[in-house]
Amino acid sequence: MLWFLGQVALPEVQNLAQLGVAGLMGGLWVWERKYSRQREDQLTEAHQEIMSTREHLNAILDALQGNTRVISEFSAVQQEILRSLTGGAAAAGAAGAKEAGGK
Repeated sequence: MLWFLGQVALPEVQNLAQLGVAGLMGGLWVWERKYSRQREDQLTEAHQEIMSTREHLNAILDALQGNTRVISEFSAVQQEILRSLTGGAAAAGAAGAKEAGGK
């Protein structure tokens, strides 16, 4: 196991290992703290990126919601126009039929 640690360990750990078991334990602690700090920095960066993406997603969802509302209102107006036109055409058709029947 010490051979493996010697192959993968940093120079700081190798230097501390010369002090015996206590030095090896201290070196491993320093090594673990260094890499756990790097991992913590990576997690913080990933969290910030996720939160940034979330803000962009919220902006897109707000725009989509606004577009959906506008399309729904436009569709309602179009339906009202269609009802007016079909109701007006039916009334004109009924008046035309009445005139044709009266002549």
